[in-house]
Amino acid sequence: MFFQIMKREILDHLMSLRFALSLVAVTSLLVLGTFIFVSGDHKQKLAEYSSNRAWVNDQIRESCRQLNELATRGPIALYKRPSPLAFCAADQDDALPMHIAAEFPSSFSWGNKYSYSAPWRLQYVPDSYQQNLMIPEFGALDWVYIIGLVLSFVAILLTFDAISGERENGTLALVLSNAVSRASVLAGKFLGAFIVIAIPMLTGILLSALIVNLSGVVSLHGADWTRIGLMLAFSFIYISLFIGLGLAVSSSVSHSSTSLVVMLLIWIVLVVLIPNTIGTVVSTFHTVASQREIQEKRIAASRMEAMDYGEMFKYGSPKDPNPDRRALEWWADYITNRWKKASRIDDEHLDAQFAQVQFARQILRLSPTVIYNYGMESLARTGFAGHNEFVEAARRYRQQFTEFIKETDSTDPDSPHIFYLKEGLCNKPVPFSSVPRFEQFSNKSFIAGETLKDFGLLILFFVVISLVSVLAFLRSEVR
Repeated sequence: MFFQIMKREILDHLMSLRFALSLVAVTSLLVLGTFIFVSGDHKQKLAEYSSNRAWVNDQIRESCRQLNELATRGPIALYKRPSPLAFCAADQDDALPMHIAAEFPSSFSWGNKYSYSAPWRLQYVPDSYQQNLMIPEFGALDWVYIIGLVLSFVAILLTFDAISGERENGTLALVLSNAVSRASVLAGKFLGAFIVIAIPMLTGILLSALIVNLSGVVSLHGADWTRIGLMLAFSFIYISLFIGLGLAVSSSVSHSSTSLVVMLLIWIVLVVLIPNTIGTVVSTFHTVASQREIQEKRIAASRMEAMDYGEMFKYGSPKDPNPDRRALEWWADYITNRWKKASRIDDEHLDAQFAQVQFARQILRLSPTVIYNYGMESLARTGFAGHNEFVEAARRYRQQFTEFIKETDSTDPDSPHIFYLKEGLCNKPVPFSSVPRFEQFSNKSFIAGETLKDFGLLILFFVVISLVSVLAFLRSEVR
């Protein structure tokens, strides 16, 4: 009997106008979004990324004429490689910085005795993580938008009258009079709706992946296909949640019109209201220092450093013909400590901005739509999750590049081996091929900590809603 109920549900849905419109809308949107991705947006981003990387390599190659110049100028800039899976979850990529500057070419003078170039440090784009980054956006025609908003709405349309409609026309009492368990009825209706919704979703997703693979713009490898598979599973869980929600509401009310109104209100709260309001409110509880305050903090630290090293010229200047080693060590100590403090202030400020965003994101996970958004962007390595990984990679590379300079300098017996002073390092050329390359993505597992948490939360939502739907149907009146 269970299979007969499921079969009847599938046939009824397939013959309905709701299914036809859903199939056309979802498939068209997924195909259109993918065409936009491969024909313009992503193609342009890849061209800009390649051009910027070529320019950076030319600059580094020029700096390799002397190791001390390479040590001072640094790796120039670190650019974020566009994710090949952005067609799945573009999210807020356009609102986030696409690079981190890694050069500090300013020169400073200490009276007329000595001038020096400040060593490079990571320079993050200031104030890049405002309140709008705490609010999930659904602007791009990606999988997150189409499945997160459109298909969740389709799930409502297919299930709002699943129980209440049959109660109104008397078929529910007829079915249950044939010794059919309520569990079989509910399971049959759930699977019937799930299979029908899966048809437009799978059709659109397969066409989307096919277009991307045949376009030649993006090369999808085994790891990418694994991530796509996980996104598909994540999407099925998300849609199942709204099917269960529709069945729960339909079981709890007497009339289909009431069920539709209640479901629309719930959908608006979960999909629209929570993502667009709570993030703005919560951000006020976790404030971040302004750029002006950070600049004042840098200036104060620089002044303190200058006061601590007021006797630096008692051993002479690093620019003397044969500088005293003690002068080199004094100046190296001053410059290194000064720019370590500046880097620490910048890192702490960025970490505070990230903490503000993360705090809001934790609260926003009250909505399953937000959970779905975050899980998808984490798998696609886009949005805030992808940018966070980019920043972590930049900081790892900073340490790697510094160690490379020190190790290379140690092989020159003529070098004073005094880091981070330009005059205290080797002035011989270094092969460009030996300079470490920036690797944006680490070898993380496909299910990182945040992604695993989002999977778990979404499954928990589904289990709770499924239990509610079962209890609601068991307690509901047949007539």
